Amino acid sequence: MRTLRGYGAMSRGRDMTGSASLRMRECTGPSRAAPAVALLGWAPVSVLLLLPPAGPAAAQEVIELPAEDRWLAADFTELVRIGGISGADWEQFGEIAGLAFDGTGNLHILDRLASRVVVVDPGGGLLREYGRAGEGPGEFQDARWIGAREDERVVVFDVARNGFLIFGGDGEFERTVSLPGNATIMPDDLDLTAAGDALIPNGPVMSMSIAVALAGGYENRVSGRPVVRLSLKGERVQTDTLAMAWEPELEPVARPTPNAMRPETLLVPPLLAGALPGGGVVFSDSSAYRIGVADAQGEVERILARPLFPQPMTDRACAAERERNLAEMDADLRRIDDRLRLGDRMLAMLRGRVELSQCYHELPVIRDIQTSPDGTIWVQRHGADPAATGPIDLLTPDGRYLGSYPAGTPMPTAFGPGGLAAFVESDEFEVETVVVRRISRAAPSRDH
Repeated sequence: MRTLRGYGAMSRGRDMTGSASLRMRECTGPSRAAPAVALLGWAPVSVLLLLPPAGPAAAQEVIELPAEDRWLAADFTELVRIGGISGADWEQFGEIAGLAFDGTGNLHILDRLASRVVVVDPGGGLLREYGRAGEGPGEFQDARWIGAREDERVVVFDVARNGFLIFGGDGEFERTVSLPGNATIMPDDLDLTAAGDALIPNGPVMSMSIAVALAGGYENRVSGRPVVRLSLKGERVQTDTLAMAWEPELEPVARPTPNAMRPETLLVPPLLAGALPGGGVVFSDSSAYRIGVADAQGEVERILARPLFPQPMTDRACAAERERNLAEMDADLRRIDDRLRLGDRMLAMLRGRVELSQCYHELPVIRDIQTSPDGTIWVQRHGADPAATGPIDLLTPDGRYLGSYPAGTPMPTAFGPGGLAAFVESDEFEVETVVVRRISRAAPSRDH
């Protein structure tokens, strides 16, 4: 493992980065596909890693991007629709857990409830299906993420099996790469590196850090938030720390009673990261608009900055966010409680944890970061309130600002070659459809 060289200037001081907290949890927080165990955590904690202290800060190139938005037209060309009530039998999806394009533009669709992968060609035709429920080699118990390499080989992460299942381009199972010991992750999203033999967390990093387990547990930790690369070369996942992000100091939230769950702090700025071609990584640990670009060895090459600043948190905004979290939690609990049988006491404790929560003191500028195969950095900003999504900026790793899509433009679920992008849409009956669109090099919009 290694610390990020030359990182000090980016991680010290509100004027440089603001403050942030990695949204990694004792158990990850609720999401549409969150497993039962994830709901029992519900509170962000700082993920800590046993690492040597960072060396002296090196000089870093800071590229100041313009403050004024240059609006782009988000008129993506629709190519294919897959699924929906009127679709063929193979297009009926129970729950789409992930999408991934391979190097030829074939789209791989992971259906969690059906325990299968559906592979569709660029024209929307079925190429093959593979996978089934079970505990044998290549079978799924609770598959929640999929990634595809340029050579059409596929990596699937199965939460219940606590490992990555690797398949050949023909759908034949090859091998499993397991997480070590008691380590576990709950991937919201991961990026395969260019070589396809490693993974980098993409977007909000919300999984339990396997590096903590490798370091010997929380009792051996030091402060910091790692941006890690997960190697799939052996039988067990190995980690390489590319970056150590700065960790904020949060106001303590007291338990109402000794036996109650500790209330959480909402809207703590997440650590955001994404893989770049060549093995590098782009990341942000700030509530301000500052993005680090590091090479495959962990050297920060430059910092991309825009003079956009976080907004102070208000009581009204915090109350609205608290209600939104309660609604999401109730929906998740209703969906899983028949199986979990949590009981009234546990349900009351979970609700109380959110009802007594507080909010971080400011709303960060950046909400999400994703990267496309050509290295374009998609930066989604927060809207005027915590629940609103703002514009999406397009940047290049060398520090060019390409423009911004207006608020309301959806972030692609998966990026493919040649400007392909896939989105998941749901109708009023929650029937899911996959839509493939082509994103051309955007032209300025005439509507702004």
